[in-house]
Amino acid sequence: MAARGEVKGPEGLGRMLQQGRLVSGLTQRDLAERLDTDQKYIWGLESGKNTIVLERIFAIMRETGVRMYMEVDPGTDEPQDDVVDEPRG
Repeated sequence: MAARGEVKGPEGLGRMLQQGRLVSGLTQRDLAERLDTDQKYIWGLESGKNTIVLERIFAIMRETGVRMYMEVDPGTDEPQDDVVDEPRG
């Protein structure tokens, strides 16, 4: 079952990233090794730790009316490119 939802802040982003990791069968340590970072960094993201970068990104989104939606696709085996669907509407 895919998880999906609107991401309004660091906490929601963290929950979606955690769901993606869990669906992929990875531990925080596994993911950190794949990304050449440490487990503490992954833990911070998944915990919704607010960094200055995330704070600014979500502030810009609020001020400009941009919404972020994320979906965890359990059928994905390979990383996806940073491709965004064309706006509809």
